[in-house]
Amino acid sequence: MGEAERPEASSASFRRLSLIAAVSLVWSLAPSALADLRYETRIAGVEDSDLADLLDKVSSLKTLEDRRPASVEMLRRRADDDLPRLTEAAHSLGYWDAHFSYTLDTAGDTAKVTVAAAPGPLYRVASIALTDAAGRPLAVPLDPDTPPPLKPGDAARSAAVVAEETALLAALGHTGHPFAKAAERRVVVDHAAHTMAITYRLDPGPAMRFDGAAIAGLKRLDPGYVERRVKWRPGEVFDNRKVDETRDALTASGLFSTVKIAPAADPADPGRVRMTIDATERAPRTIGAGLGYNTSEGAGARVFWENRNLFGNAEYLRLSLAAGQQQNALSANFRRPDFLAVDQDLLASARIADETPVAYHSRRAELGLGLERRFGRDLTASAGLAVEKANVIAQAISGSLTASQRTQHYALVGVPLGVKLDESDNLLNPTRGYRIQGSVVPYTSFSGPSLTFVSGRVTGSVYRRLGATDRYVLAASAALASIAGASLAALPADKRLYAGGGGSVRAYGYQMAGPLDLNNNPIGGRSSAELSLELRIKITDTIGVVPFVDAGSVYPSSLPQFGHRLLWGPGLGLRYYTPFGPVRLDVATPAVRRRGDSAVQLYISLGQAF
Repeated sequence: MGEAERPEASSASFRRLSLIAAVSLVWSLAPSALADLRYETRIAGVEDSDLADLLDKVSSLKTLEDRRPASVEMLRRRADDDLPRLTEAAHSLGYWDAHFSYTLDTAGDTAKVTVAAAPGPLYRVASIALTDAAGRPLAVPLDPDTPPPLKPGDAARSAAVVAEETALLAALGHTGHPFAKAAERRVVVDHAAHTMAITYRLDPGPAMRFDGAAIAGLKRLDPGYVERRVKWRPGEVFDNRKVDETRDALTASGLFSTVKIAPAADPADPGRVRMTIDATERAPRTIGAGLGYNTSEGAGARVFWENRNLFGNAEYLRLSLAAGQQQNALSANFRRPDFLAVDQDLLASARIADETPVAYHSRRAELGLGLERRFGRDLTASAGLAVEKANVIAQAISGSLTASQRTQHYALVGVPLGVKLDESDNLLNPTRGYRIQGSVVPYTSFSGPSLTFVSGRVTGSVYRRLGATDRYVLAASAALASIAGASLAALPADKRLYAGGGGSVRAYGYQMAGPLDLNNNPIGGRSSAELSLELRIKITDTIGVVPFVDAGSVYPSSLPQFGHRLLWGPGLGLRYYTPFGPVRLDVATPAVRRRGDSAVQLYISLGQAF
């Protein structure tokens, strides 16, 4: 017979089980009962909009409102931790007497946290001194065309203090000092005078000249391609701007995933610096696809294959296939860089297409051969020879309307000439600068009906930031085009000028911003004018809105008739900014809606409209 259980043991076991049950109950109820502490934060007492925006970004109370604390004490701890963070943020913008406190009101369903800010006066820079590593006065030649990041009288902001040091080191690098470095930065804040005195102690290092360049990392590419893009010559005074230009030229080629250029002293020649270019090649082949949609042209898809180093000298070949509701096309484009001269490319192209927009039905084949020459980073000119053969079905023009359908056969040879100046800061999302582009193509027939004419077009756009950042950007564009030498009736329908669509007057359908025939089909013209104005507003780093207005039309004469009414319409766009460019969605409506015009036009594509 076993030993009887002792009462003390049974009681202890019961107490343990009760404690475990109680803890489990509290634990199960805690998330619903304690984590439901809603609160709102307000930062009061700040008039400087830049400071207000910065405080909102760095405040944990603000950024973590959707992550509710489990108790009032945890909320109070979050507020306590916020005060030094806010103080440091105010210091960074020049408010060195800033003080912050908070009050907490938990009487209602939602707790109220009020942060009282007392920024104090804005401190200013009183003086900027430069010395070398030994403490002696140092003169650094600055570019007179580039304003310094910081000067006496400016707000004493931390970012500008650091930017000034970076600019000084860059200026030394412009004038022969590849190994310049910062030795010490001393900042003295005078609370009585509300000023800051800054001393930059810099070590310029020796003055040197360029030597040759050693190239490393290449596997398939001929080193000569890299050598031809080196912007410096041995014996020239070292200038890090030429190093940057070399790196930019190599990066822009699309051939490399990384490009590193580093200076190294040459023990055999202390007055010269040898440069090492270490470039890692990208995979040369790419396969890609894309989709697009707009209400007037419908859906479209494109697939492509490209090789950026076909024969080992950066030869570029791209094959693409496009399919859509109004266009099917197969095209090939070839580029041979440094043809006969550096920065001069040989271009060749071939294309066959079946196009069915509202204005016509065109089956065409095209061949092209030309040269493209770059003059510096921003200016490009081109010249070539093009051969086109097409069958076009369109309405025959009788007076200002149409009579009957007819088929046009033509075979043309053209000499396309072009020039482009691009002073903008980004290809797909420009925020500063301008672009100007012009082209002219004389055509003459070599088979079929006799036809000779000249087609020309000039476009320009300008971009301006409204403030110190790209949060607000005003963009404007204008384009004029003209055809001379042939009547409108003699011109094939696919060679006339049209306006309207995603890259033109967005309120009207593709080719619809101009005169229409009795069947509401576009007639086309011999001249055109197009205008666009956009305000690009970034709401967050990735989301933006773009109110815009477009205007334009085409005319039967070879010069635009500005006395006639322009077709115009407002619109609103949405932008989603990605590392490879903004995704664009635009909606527009015509201000004057004619019979045949849709009430709304919708466009989806990659990149800004212009």
